[in-house]
Amino acid sequence: SKPYPGIIEALLRLKDAGFELAVCTNKTAVLTLPLLEQLNLTQYFPTITCGDTFAVRKPDAAHIIGTVELAKGRLDNCVMIGDSVNDIMAAKNAGVPSIGVTFGYTDIPVEQLEPSYVISSFDELTPELLLQLISERAKAA
Repeated sequence: SKPYPGIIEALLRLKDAGFELAVCTNKTAVLTLPLLEQLNLTQYFPTITCGDTFAVRKPDAAHIIGTVELAKGRLDNCVMIGDSVNDIMAAKNAGVPSIGVTFGYTDIPVEQLEPSYVISSFDELTPELLLQLISERAKAA
């Protein structure tokens, strides 16, 4: 495994803009934590929740909600970024905007999952995009 192209730069952009980053994965901690450490990515994610962190997993909204609570964040200021039906459905179930990536793990094109926004490169993942999605959610609420 290796990080996707542009992910480090995207994480730095978001972190520098003041975003708190977290991982919310269905993979178990025994698989997730060593992989993130090996890829030198744990430094970007103060909060990491896994498939065995809570009694539920994505697409259950409680997985995202619990992750946001552990990160001491606010659900109304949250955006889910993912590549699978579980990611996009969890975001919908939690009432948060989602960004679907066209690369990664999915059996069907991510566009068919109807995320709030779709990117095909981490170069497109900007603070402005996240702020736009958060603003649109607030207006719709």
